[in-house]
Amino acid sequence: MRRVVGKSTIELDAAGFAELRAQFPDGPLVDLGTGDGKHVLAVARRRPDTLVVGLDAGPDAMRRTAARAAGKPAKGGVPNAIFVWAAVEELPDDLADIAEVHCLMPWGSLLRAFVQPSEPVLRGVAARCRPGAEFLLTLNLHAWRPRVPEVGDTAEPTPESIDRLAPTYAAAGWHIDAVDYLDAAGIAGLGTSWTKRLGSSRTELDVLALRGTLTPASHG
Repeated sequence: MRRVVGKSTIELDAAGFAELRAQFPDGPLVDLGTGDGKHVLAVARRRPDTLVVGLDAGPDAMRRTAARAAGKPAKGGVPNAIFVWAAVEELPDDLADIAEVHCLMPWGSLLRAFVQPSEPVLRGVAARCRPGAEFLLTLNLHAWRPRVPEVGDTAEPTPESIDRLAPTYAAAGWHIDAVDYLDAAGIAGLGTSWTKRLGSSRTELDVLALRGTLTPASHG
């Protein structure tokens, strides 16, 4: 897999990733579409026994955070946080037996995959997870205000309308257990760049959170 370390991108082979995983008893937790990676650092610092992997199809936004994570712990480094350059549709072969998946405020094709939704994309992620893995998906509802092309003609999701998504999710191995709006404190706790934009002046129901479990779906 292609590991981003500051301005560099290095190849992390299977043996190297296995060695890294062995250093941390928990995880891996994978943050899909990590963007600038701030959520990865926040989670990794709170959970030092968990290997946290930030993954994004574009490497540039996460380079600064990746450089910080790779530094010495005495200088703010976070040894249990790494960043990988890859698309969700083409997950690295070595990224398997995932214990937890986060996807916060997806945009572009990733947003489309979750709200249309795309069973192949959802199934591909679930197939890399261990049975009972947990997931957290948060949707920035400003994608519907005004509507962006990625959401097409899909209605804005609400806790009451999530049944529209649930069958496709379930067929792909995603079992939605809880759906709710995040308050300002909940948004701030995500540790993303959206925190300041949404949390400090929040006046609407801006973020919908879906939580549940993942089970590799059968291919039959």
